Amino acid sequence: MSVSSFGDHVLQAGIGPVWRDANIRSGPSLDSPVLRVVLPDPAVAHEVEGWSEGDEVVEDQHPDGVITSSVWFRLAGGGWSSAVNFEPLTVNGLLAHAATVTPHQHCDAS
Repeated sequence: MSVSSFGDHVLQAGIGPVWRDANIRSGPSLDSPVLRVVLPDPAVAHEVEGWSEGDEVVEDQHPDGVITSSVWFRLAGGGWSSAVNFEPLTVNGLLAHAATVTPHQHCDAS
């Protein structure tokens, strides 16, 4: 892994499909304009060209728990997507500690 002249880290890798609707933005920020929306489809895998620190995103709808990450991936097809849009195990395999999964805490309604 190396750092490009733009400050983002070069990473040529397959990241797989998104697990949720994913906004693809013009930059690694929630304030960046949305270029397109990618829908979950296990048959559509995505490739990344790099990653960068950006806005922290918290996603609480993943079946395995809450995902938080400030890592954003620059997609080979153009645009940026938060790491929380991809499966945490895949993200962690590429970048240790880039996204974390916290198990749901179940409460008994007694």
